[in-house]
Amino acid sequence: MFLNKRFSPLLVATLAIQSQVHVHAQERVASTTAEAPSALQEVIVTARKVGERLQDVPLSIRAMTDKDLTERGITSLSDLSLFTPGLSYSADYGRTSERPVIRGVSALRPEAPQPVSVFVNGVFVRDAALGLLLDDARRIEVIKGPQSALYGRSTYAGAINYITEQPGQEKAGKLSVTIAGDGERSVFGAVTVPISETLSARIRAKSYEFGGQYTNRQTGNKLGNERTRSIGAEVLYKPSPRFDAVVSLDYAKDRDGMFAAVARPIPKQAGGIVTSQNGSSNVANGSTCNGRTINIVGNNPVTGLPDANVKASAATIANGWPCGPSTHSGTTLVRNEADLQHYTDPVTGISYGDIAGLNRKMTRSSLTMNWNLDNGMTVTSQTAYTSQHSNLGADQSYDGTQFSPGYGYPGTSWLTYDRDKLSYGSQELRLVSKQGQPLTWLAGVFYYKEDTSGATTGVIAQNARLETVADTLRPKADSKVEAKAIFGRVQYAFGEGFKVSAEGRYNEEKVEVGGTPLGTALVSAGTCSAGKVCYVNGSKTFKDFAPRLTADYKLNKDILLYGQWAKGTKSGGFNSTAGLPVDTFTFDGETITALEVGVKSEFMQRRLRVNFAVFQNDISDLQLSNLSLLTNPFTGTSTTTTVVNNVGEARSRGYEVDVVMRATPWLTLSGNYAFTDARALKGTEVTNGTAFGGNMSVAGAELPRSPRHSAAVSAAIDVPTSYDGVNFFARTDVMYQSRRYAEIQNLIWADAFTHVNASMGLTNGDWRVTFFVKNATNNDASLNGFRYLDPLTFRRTAVDFLPRLRQYGVTVNYGF
Repeated sequence: MFLNKRFSPLLVATLAIQSQVHVHAQERVASTTAEAPSALQEVIVTARKVGERLQDVPLSIRAMTDKDLTERGITSLSDLSLFTPGLSYSADYGRTSERPVIRGVSALRPEAPQPVSVFVNGVFVRDAALGLLLDDARRIEVIKGPQSALYGRSTYAGAINYITEQPGQEKAGKLSVTIAGDGERSVFGAVTVPISETLSARIRAKSYEFGGQYTNRQTGNKLGNERTRSIGAEVLYKPSPRFDAVVSLDYAKDRDGMFAAVARPIPKQAGGIVTSQNGSSNVANGSTCNGRTINIVGNNPVTGLPDANVKASAATIANGWPCGPSTHSGTTLVRNEADLQHYTDPVTGISYGDIAGLNRKMTRSSLTMNWNLDNGMTVTSQTAYTSQHSNLGADQSYDGTQFSPGYGYPGTSWLTYDRDKLSYGSQELRLVSKQGQPLTWLAGVFYYKEDTSGATTGVIAQNARLETVADTLRPKADSKVEAKAIFGRVQYAFGEGFKVSAEGRYNEEKVEVGGTPLGTALVSAGTCSAGKVCYVNGSKTFKDFAPRLTADYKLNKDILLYGQWAKGTKSGGFNSTAGLPVDTFTFDGETITALEVGVKSEFMQRRLRVNFAVFQNDISDLQLSNLSLLTNPFTGTSTTTTVVNNVGEARSRGYEVDVVMRATPWLTLSGNYAFTDARALKGTEVTNGTAFGGNMSVAGAELPRSPRHSAAVSAAIDVPTSYDGVNFFARTDVMYQSRRYAEIQNLIWADAFTHVNASMGLTNGDWRVTFFVKNATNNDASLNGFRYLDPLTFRRTAVDFLPRLRQYGVTVNYGF
């Protein structure tokens, strides 16, 4: 059953009120119900770089206005994804290392570029999208399917547009205060101030804290806690109707604790015999997991790859293989936080204090200028620059273990502390033709440059006497990206109702790594030479053309039929481990070919909206992980490491339906559903070979982190009260996602979940008081997971990311 947990009192109350509201509403809305319900709100989107009515755009778009976001309590992209079937954007690693999925298309390796990108007012957001706070949104658009033709890099599965409120000549503002359980406190304010007839500004600021719901048994501190302080301003200069310029500057500081994740226990054993299952999810070798037989084998000593003729060790076989969902229960975890609380670099003597969790500072700026020419054309220039400093201290054992066993020699720390700097800038110039005529077009050029650098340390280390000492910070390999592109779109209307458009983008992206000395090589290996300072250096240019062809036909003013064919690409990259053979140093990009057919329709005087789309995506050069032999240039020892290479093909196909109905003047119903069948068609992956008797094929496996079924349904009421101008409102939202596999083997997964949110309150239009409960049934199914090794034995296990649990709260909104 979906609702398999105890209902919260607020949820029961909300459902009871909604089920009985028609009885109480008869007298109070007698005059209103005599009239026909009003039409659904019309939404204008800019998904194709021009303003268009949502129902007239031949794309699958989930658009939410500021009113939609407020009513649903959506404050982050993770919240948004629950209301957007077909999109997964869970905060697995807290507010870092986001891994979005649209229509089953994702990055199967963290080293690989992401397939979905976020844009704020048209500006590309390279990182920290999960830290975006959506309080000042005018609307958000989730655009599904390849958007590479118009948006470029990292949008070959889709794009998310976040459009903020803009300055204007009317004084306006809003204030929002939230107090909720688990130490959540949030205050947001924004105000628009006209300065002169040609100049206005909008200033916004937010303070947000969340105390966390899980406790670290080692220190007693909370895990999953978050804190943000942000401030921003936009200044609009509009000297005439023909020209305007908007300067935007935002600053944010995030300070989060360690994210909530837990390693699964492994079976206890002695002499290769299991003595206790120890609460483990591992199944015995020879057992069946998800329809496949586990047959654990060892690696060939020559190739380093799994080999059916090489027997694994008795302990490895006895350990079995992790299978199924998380076995964790409760809110107490163990993480090695104590060793992160006071870190001083032993070489420089610099004290970094408490380094546990995330400490990030970000400054984002942009300048957007629009010129409206005499002939109706518009020139738009958009310049943007972002600087980000991100420091992250983490326990990679996920169970509090300090060191891997050294067996008489110094062990390796399971802690990591990374200090990363990221800066990127872009320039886009667009020329858009006059709209509202048979032939319309746009053309543009784009330039992007990115630089990253950083340092890393294990925080603690063992010396020759196996004493615990501080580890020093070491430089990381730098990386640089430079991209240049030209793009355009042409659309022609053949008489009434029928349009054809062609879009395309030619892109060149140069990726470089290296430049930072990693130490003196003892032996020659990979790109390192014995006796010389070792650098991991490399450069590669990726070139591609991304087209899209679209045809749409209006049966009448309320029904649009469309079809499209598109190609999208994402760039390749580097396997930057020192000592790798030259032929495994780089990996190529992926290419997606997409087909989509859909219908957008409105009925009942536009009180009922039904949108439907069917899609198929074919992916070539799928980036998968495999083992590679290498010689460590600093020690001379041979070992293996995981690298990314292009060895696979995949496809995702399915359909989506989105329905909204204004049933009565006081009742709105909505529901959307996505079915996604995303599978690998061919390719090899080394862990498959270890688990399945040397068979490394991934053919037929479902792609990770993509639910086969996802849905969201809502019911909302809004009725007058006996107080003049004051309305009572209530709503219930139910969000469902089916099983999500953690890896390409399909042996580890997160169980299906149903989250129920409920809210009720009073409003008079200017102010709004909302009492809410999120995850009312306290569903504790894990968000996602990944395969892993036990930190002491290096035997197979898994790590699970834990969800937000039930939370009560109240929000007060005021606008003027």
